[in-house]
Amino acid sequence: MLNSIKSKIVILTLSLLLVLGLVVTGAAIMAFYHDKELIIAGNNSAITAFEGQLNTEIAALEKNAQDLAVMGEIYFQKGKQQDVGEFFTKQILKNYPNSMGNGIYFKPYEISDDRKISCIHAVWEKDNQISMLPSCVTNTFNYFDQNWYPEILNDLQKRQKVSWTKPYRSTQLGILMTTVGAGIYNQKDLVGMATVDWELDTILKSILKIKPTPNSFVLFADKTSDYIIATTEKGVNNDAIMGKSLSTLKWYSKQLKEGQPFNYNGTKYIPYIKQLGNGLFLIVNVPLFELFQAALHHLCVLLSVLLISTLIIVGILYWVLKRNINQPISELTEIAQKISQGDLEKTIHLDKPSELAQLASSFNKMKTDMKAHLLQLAKVSSEKEKMESELAIAHTIQDSALPKDFPKNEYFELFASMTPAKEVGGDFYDFFPVDENHFAFVMADVSGKGITAALYMMSAKTVIKNMLQAGYPLQDAMNRANRGLCDNHARGMFVTAFVGILDLTTGQVQYVSAGHCPPLHKTKDGYDYITVIRNLFLCVSPDYKYEGGKFKLNKNDRLFLYTDGIPEAQTIDEKFFDKERLKKALNQKEMSLTDTVANVHKHIQRFVKDAPQSDDITMMVLEFHKAKKN
Repeated sequence: MLNSIKSKIVILTLSLLLVLGLVVTGAAIMAFYHDKELIIAGNNSAITAFEGQLNTEIAALEKNAQDLAVMGEIYFQKGKQQDVGEFFTKQILKNYPNSMGNGIYFKPYEISDDRKISCIHAVWEKDNQISMLPSCVTNTFNYFDQNWYPEILNDLQKRQKVSWTKPYRSTQLGILMTTVGAGIYNQKDLVGMATVDWELDTILKSILKIKPTPNSFVLFADKTSDYIIATTEKGVNNDAIMGKSLSTLKWYSKQLKEGQPFNYNGTKYIPYIKQLGNGLFLIVNVPLFELFQAALHHLCVLLSVLLISTLIIVGILYWVLKRNINQPISELTEIAQKISQGDLEKTIHLDKPSELAQLASSFNKMKTDMKAHLLQLAKVSSEKEKMESELAIAHTIQDSALPKDFPKNEYFELFASMTPAKEVGGDFYDFFPVDENHFAFVMADVSGKGITAALYMMSAKTVIKNMLQAGYPLQDAMNRANRGLCDNHARGMFVTAFVGILDLTTGQVQYVSAGHCPPLHKTKDGYDYITVIRNLFLCVSPDYKYEGGKFKLNKNDRLFLYTDGIPEAQTIDEKFFDKERLKKALNQKEMSLTDTVANVHKHIQRFVKDAPQSDDITMMVLEFHKAKKN
């Protein structure tokens, strides 16, 4: 009997089934533990992605407040006209549609001696139109009694760059919200604040929907203020617990760590803890049993199927092998070969035997998944190539626009450099003779990134140069350049610029600063910042009249110009290089112009370490040797 084909097939098949069963069982157990890791990582990725979206929105709101604060300073210093202030707040709000509204609020009697209340606030209406807050227009909004005002004021008086309030419910709108503020300064004195309101009710709806498993629950709170905002924990009344201390929650502990399980009410939970950029944080607690329940179920089903299949196959092995195995295996082999050669169109139709039919179904699913994956991969590759191509074009535009032939003669010399960030911005510099006795130089920064910023940079560079070389006086040239740029204005873009003209016969410099960083003047006592007349950014108002100023360069004096990529260079923990570090770096020792630029770069790199460069770094050094004789 053992010599028969049937017995040999049975013995061989049983041996193979036994080995296969052990291997598959081991693989299934290994897959179970691997699935556990994937489930934990998958939940973390989804929650982290949501955290990233919130942090991106928080960063944009902080930038909103800082931009409006700069406008507030210009409004304070340039006449304090109500219509100008309203224009500023509306323009900035248009650039930040995710905020509820923004405004500028001044300390008592800063605007005038007989006016305690002074504010301008723009808000989004339901029809996506912007209107001004009526109580600010009529000067009846007593914001000094609002809880958010002293919170922000206290932080700004400590010289904080921005300040977030703890969450609060608006008495006027009944909306849960928080406010971020930035200081408005007159020279170094705090005269007011720019604020941006962020609605939390909409955010809460998204947060409270996070539910990886049926009995998961979420906590959203302000850790700094020890303030509970919302929770989905069963048996907890959200309205009753909102605003209370975190210690009210029985399960919460300051020692709670992400990924470290804890026991609560007889259930073991794994916490996912995400800290937001404005001090708020999010904890998603998932029961361990529910998290891995699907993986356990799959393991049990797989092992059960293997056992049952083995018993059935032993009983009817001969009949199955004789009539139902050879042909389906041949068909599956043929299809597998076609799939391996790239044919993903053919579908397998196989009803029996059940094991091979299941395998055929798996083949069909694998084929469908492979096809979808290839299409997705092609789409991602195309988008990546498009983005890389756009960045390459923008880099080329930016690089080709910058002059490289730096002047060096007996009267003066000049050197400049621009180090682009990964995402191309709109920094540029320029220099050119106006006539035989006057030499112009420009340092500017276009808002925005990519090709749009690069092309707008080319437009700004060209129009400024054309106006100066056409013979217009500096202030008139800047007024004309501003009108030209406003006529070709790209939505949401503006230009900061410092434009100077050096008289080679006297060393006198005429300048106009359009909201740009103040330069440093090096005399025999070293480098120090020049107090310049600040004007509005270019491309904001076509009718704005620019004011200029003058200062003089004596023999061997230097002038150092730069863009905000230097003082705003950040470490990983968001500390800024700032203007004082720049001044200190320049005053270390006497260097050539090229060494001066290299030394500043070295100090920035040493400060930021491994943090990525977030903005272009551009600088220019001009040294006046001696006056030219007429």
